[in-house]
Amino acid sequence: MKSVPLIHITDLYHPPQDPDDHVDLATVFGLPELDLKAIILDQTRRALRGELNNDGHTLDPGFIPVAQLNHLTGRAVPVAAGPMDALSDPADTATDRPLNEQGGIELLLRTLRESKEKVCISVVSSLRILAAAFNRDPELLRQKVDRVLLNAGSSGDYLEWNVELDAAAYACLLRSGLPIDWYPCANETGPFETDPRNIYWKAPQAALFRDLQPQLQAWFCYAFSHSTRGDIIHALQDGADEQAWQHILSQTRNIWSTASLVIAAGRALVHTDHGWRFVPAHGSHSPDASGPWSLEEVAVTVDDRGITHWKKSDASTGIRLFRRQTGPAQDAAMLEALNALLRDIKTA
Repeated sequence: MKSVPLIHITDLYHPPQDPDDHVDLATVFGLPELDLKAIILDQTRRALRGELNNDGHTLDPGFIPVAQLNHLTGRAVPVAAGPMDALSDPADTATDRPLNEQGGIELLLRTLRESKEKVCISVVSSLRILAAAFNRDPELLRQKVDRVLLNAGSSGDYLEWNVELDAAAYACLLRSGLPIDWYPCANETGPFETDPRNIYWKAPQAALFRDLQPQLQAWFCYAFSHSTRGDIIHALQDGADEQAWQHILSQTRNIWSTASLVIAAGRALVHTDHGWRFVPAHGSHSPDASGPWSLEEVAVTVDDRGITHWKKSDASTGIRLFRRQTGPAQDAAMLEALNALLRDIKTA
């Protein structure tokens, strides 16, 4: 099994601003091919103040869910948070930010310096931390970054959420020359439409969380129910609150970044004797048993607002754009495969 060194940058909060980030983090932990070197929390001041939530609740950077998942899985993945406000321009290094906003950038740079191999960086948030790190030490990133999994932007003219949070950082990254696998979260009409060029899909949580390990159920329940228990480990040992869990199972979940993480781990969506699963892409299976995904070379331009335009390219550009099949059958296959992956996560 090939090991893929990975840094995961996520706008994970407690309570969640959008709980899809918890699903993404569990997916990373469920893919043993991903050698998770660091988790870096992308925080936005307006979210911390509760200004980006419908309920108006203030949020904290997601140190709690990371600590809980580290404990449940017996791991010790380091975690730190980055700057709270957008970069002033695409060349901003964010060195003028307070000390408590420097840890995420420094952790990213230190992890790259210490790695003997090139590192994959997944971004399921704004590009603020990665762009500031690039501006501080562009040569280090050019030498040590294998691919950036860019889960942001739109395949059309729509100004997508992660781009809107920090357009300068987004422009910086797309102009950086770093190798990028681009997984747009939206198309020209918005983030909640399936499109061959974007990654959005939707799942009923009753099926997504079916038969999870009890402590992993409790982990999702603690987050999704906005628990304020301070004994964050005992809360997991006590199990999910039944009333809260049943309410969670009655809801649906918008999901975006699954395909990027699965592809980075060297897996594909394949129909097996046990149903749809994420299995090693080099395994023996008939082409018609697989849910086809591809990454195609494209030339991309981006303006200072974060609006991108792309076209296919026969020459190497360093940027590859995701393509997939769409439709209810594809979503059902994704749901079955992701549930199987989450059920396989071993907890202490």
